[in-house]
Parts: sequence; C-alpha cells; structure tokens
Amino acid sequence: MAFLVGLYGTAYAEAPRESALLIEQLEKSRRSYDSVHDYTALFIKQERSEGKLDPAEKIFLKFEKPFKIYMKWLNPPKKGLEVHYERGKHDGKLAIHKPGFLTGLAGVIFLEQNSPWVRKGSQSYNIEDAGIGTFLTDFNEAVLAAEKTGSLAAQESSPGTWDVTFNVPAEDDTFFAKRCVVTFDEGSRLPVKMELFDWEGQTTGIYDYQDLKLNIGSSDPAFKKQANRSLFRVYTDNRG
Repeated sequence: MAFLVGLYGTAYAEAPRESALLIEQLEKSRRSYDSVHDYTALFIKQERSEGKLDPAEKIFLKFEKPFKIYMKWLNPPKKGLEVHYERGKHDGKLAIHKPGFLTGLAGVIFLEQNSPWVRKGSQSYNIEDAGIGTFLTDFNEAVLAAEKTGSLAAQESSPGTWDVTFNVPAEDDTFFAKRCVVTFDEGSRLPVKMELFDWEGQTTGIYDYQDLKLNIGSSDPAFKKQANRSLFRVYTDNRG
C-alpha cells in the first residue's frame, strides 16, 4: 500500500509541474511572437473532409501583422492558385489569381470567403484562422482555461513537442480540439507544427510551417518571385 501511495503521489505531483512547464513555454513563445513583424514559410496543410484525411497541400505562405496573408499552392490539384487576404480591405473578399480561371487581363478576381469555389477542399479552414499567431493565441487561451479548471493534461513527449489533452466534454469557443500535439521551434520558440484531434480521436488537421523565415519585409525577393505581378500589386497596395 505504501508503494502505491508513493507511486500515485509522484504521478499527481508531476501533472501540475508539466502544466507549469507548458505555460512557461507558451509565455516564451508569445514574447517571441511579439517581436515578429512578418514571416514566410512552406506551409503544409492536411485536413479531414468527408470522413478521411485529405492529401497534404503544399503552400508558399507570407504573413504580415496585423493580418495580411498571401498563399500560393505548389502541388496539385490546386497548383498555381494564389490567394491574398487582408483584414479590413477589399470588403473582406479574397484576391485570387489562378491561371486560366476567368481572371482576364487584370489577372486578379475578388471572391467572397464563402464562395463555393473558394471553399472547395477547405470546408473546415477559415482564412481568419490562418497563421502561427492565431493558433498561438487560441492554444494559449485553451491551455490557461483548462489549467484553471483542472482539465489539462500535458506532457512533453520529446524536446520541444507537447502532447496536450483538454478533458472537456465537447468543442466550444475555447476548446477547438480535444487533443493537440504541438512542436515549438528551438530557435524562434514559435509553434511550427500542430496536429489536432477531435473527441472521437480522429486527426482533424495537421499544420506544418517549414523553412520559417522571420522579419524579411513586404517585398522580399522570394515572395516577389512567387507572386503573380497583378496580385503582388494588390498585396502591396500599388495598382499603378
């Protein structure tokens, strides 16, 4: 009996310590993100739709604060598609370039975010949810809320990778997943890979930011090389 008391006592002691370490990690990550003005990455996105995990989408991504984003798909079936969105601009529409898709001479069309063509293959993905900062904010909020109510289970499964479960009954405005496996980059301390699981234990999304480059500026050569000229002008607000 004494052995069992000692064993369980150790287990219960470890749980709060792990939670505290995760919260410390998130605080460092938030401070690091405060110093980020923009970044580019190879963004690999894989989501569940129609009961199965779709093939991975490879996307060149550029993000600028407060919320300005550009994405170009690099692999089929969306290869060549370019999307730009800036919060508060263009009546909330997406600026889109796709070779051969009704773009005419201007090269760019503007579509509503809920356009069926825009949503095809990305039913669960809202562009307002995109980016490292949005995930960091939402994940931090969920961790703190779960820790406060005693519903947080966290373990650093390997250096920099946290396996986190929210022991709550269902998804809500705070808890967007039942379980998250999150990897933080050692150098930047930012979350760069996230795998999300639902309440049935199924993977709902995998989001991986590779080749992350911070604070490059609006007109970095790699971005200018990727972007369609007309869409680049919309992005930089230079239509001349």
